[in-house]
Amino acid sequence: MKRALLILLVAGLIAVPVVNAAAATYKVGFACMTLAYTWMTYAYQAVIDEAAKYDEIELIVENAQGDAAAQVAIMENFVAQGVDAILVNPLNVDVLVPVIEEAASKGIAVATFDRRAFNQDSTIFHVGADDIFGGRLALEYVASKLDGVGKIVHILGELGSSPAINREIGIKEQLVHYPNLEIVFEQSGRFSPDEGLRVMEDAITATAGDFDAVICANDDSALGAIRALTDAGIDFDDVIVVGYDGVPGGLNALIAGELDATIQYPVEMARLATEQLCKYVIDGVLPAKLDYDINPWMLVLSNYETEAEMNYDL
Repeated sequence: MKRALLILLVAGLIAVPVVNAAAATYKVGFACMTLAYTWMTYAYQAVIDEAAKYDEIELIVENAQGDAAAQVAIMENFVAQGVDAILVNPLNVDVLVPVIEEAASKGIAVATFDRRAFNQDSTIFHVGADDIFGGRLALEYVASKLDGVGKIVHILGELGSSPAINREIGIKEQLVHYPNLEIVFEQSGRFSPDEGLRVMEDAITATAGDFDAVICANDDSALGAIRALTDAGIDFDDVIVVGYDGVPGGLNALIAGELDATIQYPVEMARLATEQLCKYVIDGVLPAKLDYDINPWMLVLSNYETEAEMNYDL
């Protein structure tokens, strides 16, 4: 497999791998949302590795570094370059809609993975995961552990992102089936360890430590919450902690008895979306399913060794 060439742009310090540039017939831009989230580092590499399989494809990657306005600018630059297609995981469900529609109007195919752009029909396909189902899994796990009775701290994801929106929907749709379960504190941890730590500290103070479970929107924020729980002297035998993503840090916390469960967010979606977009650009054939969500699944201590996608770094 060809290795990606990594070029560092001095202006903006944005890393841009260019795959197969010499032999390529088609240019595909990847407007990466950020590499600040552990899961995204795996998805990023999956995109690069998959694109490298196609000699006809030149993959140009720019990193928005968590800035929605920067992601818009990256997309606009791809449109100005006249790339053949764009792969993007939108930071925000609304912000990219105008530039996606502009790209489509100029014959540039835009596909999304991981995250959706709402209120538009200009993307040619989406590959993601059913985060509503994942949210339901997380709540159902807590309910089973607490026999349907208890108080929950809910650490949300990045507000305005489709995974955060849909994970919350799933949790709250499932919560209605358990009248003796309640969310006693809820705040965005922005998918970040530092924010997860801060929110958990606030939750411990606001509730005077009176809660039975913590549901986090991803493993990164869960690791921050675990630090806060440890600092507060809270025994992990007395609180259920659930994460989301199934990244190595979360799995290590699972092994250590600090995290009870995590929902596996499939990295396969990044590889599959790249494969489908490359084949579309080369052959003009769309995938059979234009809106495809992979079901996430539960990882616990008893099954992570066989069921986790990212346990090879442990």
